[in-house]
Amino acid sequence: MRKLFSFFLFINIFLLNSCDDGDIVTVELDFDTSFEACEGANDLILYKTKDDPSESLSLLLNNVSLEDIFEVDDTGVFENTYTISSTNPFNYRTYSNTSLPSDLFCNTIPNSEISITQDTEVTSGTAVLTTILTEDDADGISAELENQDPNGDGDYSDAQDTDGDGIPDYIDADDDGDNVLTKNEDPDPNDDGDLSDALDTDSDGIPDYLDADDDGDGLDTRDEEIDSQDQNPANDFSTGGGIADYLNGEIANLDAPRATAYREHTIVQTYNITLIIYDVDLDLISLDTYDFGVLDDNDTTDSRVVTPDFP
Repeated sequence: MRKLFSFFLFINIFLLNSCDDGDIVTVELDFDTSFEACEGANDLILYKTKDDPSESLSLLLNNVSLEDIFEVDDTGVFENTYTISSTNPFNYRTYSNTSLPSDLFCNTIPNSEISITQDTEVTSGTAVLTTILTEDDADGISAELENQDPNGDGDYSDAQDTDGDGIPDYIDADDDGDNVLTKNEDPDPNDDGDLSDALDTDSDGIPDYLDADDDGDGLDTRDEEIDSQDQNPANDFSTGGGIADYLNGEIANLDAPRATAYREHTIVQTYNITLIIYDVDLDLISLDTYDFGVLDDNDTTDSRVVTPDFP
């Protein structure tokens, strides 16, 4: 959800003329905390607009594409500093229009109904773009509680991996590798962030979402499939009691075929892209640091699918 903010800059300019009293000029920048992007053939425009009064701020980056700023490194970060110049200009514009169209910067043919009343172009300063990729398994447990960074050193290579499948718990939709998704094993029944009341069917002190044998019958949960090998023990019932075999400690079908594969995992990806502008002079406004905001774009949310190798 977008949060609106007001960034007020008041500049008092005293004119030295026949009048003793100076004139006070008030300039107000009141933009949303997010910005948008349009990609051209050889450039990228990052912009934000507002209505009534209609204004826009924009930064053109030559020879830059959206794909470039989504290319994070092994730590999930992209950061680059761009020099604002005649080829990478920063613009502040005002318009006589009461409202602005959504395709103001994305339309290849300029809208003839748009009337620009002021166009201030800045060709000095710097712009810093930062992209941080966050991945999550959407299992209802925070990454911190899944020991994403046990040593607190920012290195996730030693993150907890309960089932040893090569996918750490914080991005593993099935932490214990039993082919029942973690989110379906009641890791946090009250949704309060306290996992002490997680479901523990066999009361062995190991919650189901971390227990390879949920009912404690000696047969791994992932092997309690009797109807079909579809990597989903939750749909296998030997009795009509409404309890799947993997949760029924009285049933352990040792003759059932053993699991041969893990189920597919979907990892949700979120790209947080921010832009900071430094040392720009918009005539009456000098901005040492201006937080341009966070990119609002459908491409900032994605997912990837992985299936770990079965032992």
